[in-house]
Amino acid sequence: MRSILTALQDGRLFELPEGASKERVLGFLARILDANPNMESGLDAGEEITAREKECNTGIGLGVAVPHVRGRREEGELFCAIGWSSLGIAYDSPDGSPVHLVVMYYIPGAQKNVYLKEVSTLVKAIRKSGGIEPIAKASDLNAVRNLLLDWVSSVLGDAGPESVARMIKLEVRHAQAPEAAPGAPAPAGAASGMAAVPAAPVGPPAGPVLVFSILLAPPGAPIVLAPEAEWVAALERDQGLAQKLSAGAPFSFGRLQLVVSGSTTFAGGRVLYQCVAIPAAAPGADLSKS
Repeated sequence: MRSILTALQDGRLFELPEGASKERVLGFLARILDANPNMESGLDAGEEITAREKECNTGIGLGVAVPHVRGRREEGELFCAIGWSSLGIAYDSPDGSPVHLVVMYYIPGAQKNVYLKEVSTLVKAIRKSGGIEPIAKASDLNAVRNLLLDWVSSVLGDAGPESVARMIKLEVRHAQAPEAAPGAPAPAGAASGMAAVPAAPVGPPAGPVLVFSILLAPPGAPIVLAPEAEWVAALERDQGLAQKLSAGAPFSFGRLQLVVSGSTTFAGGRVLYQCVAIPAAAPGADLSKS
């Protein structure tokens, strides 16, 4: 499950909009694949996956789907993007169950066997953990990330990749830990493991996709948590940013389309939005359309 581990490390785990159709979900995740610098040029993930889905449903049961696009070249690395839905997506899977986890893969020719082994290992991890129920009922994206890391750790050996999984898990949990001033009361949600203050997001992967966060803390202006200083300053000057975020629909900013992939509400009306910025010209479905 190395590609799943890499996706978690690079910030390619997204909360899918409530009520999103299968077509919208596939279109969104395909855009993430298309924007990855390791994706071969001239290959449209959205078109390839739509055509393949018509031939064969990629729901594998257990609340999971593994849509994929096969590369035309042999060389390259297997990689994926992951979408999570707490309500579940009507996917027409063979077992009739709604899909809560969509893992979309890009498979170079030389990585076919690696892909098959990863999917087999994923199924093994789900069954070993008792099913999809914990992820389906997860409170937020951070909880999903930790559960996925548990899956990775459960099926790997005591050395190598498992050590990496544990390291990332520790980093994630450390970032989520409350950071209250000495003597200050614990903020609402701290007892359940919610972060008292937002952690800076993991740096964006190399390439045109930017994963970042925005904190709304009324009555102050939105605070954008991203590494690019000039871009952050420009976005924070957008007077309508708070309204756009609360609307939940994708919106344009310059040459980018910004998508809210999840949010966490804190005491005092504070909301932390998890966002992804994708080049507006990138191919794929628009999540603002049904």
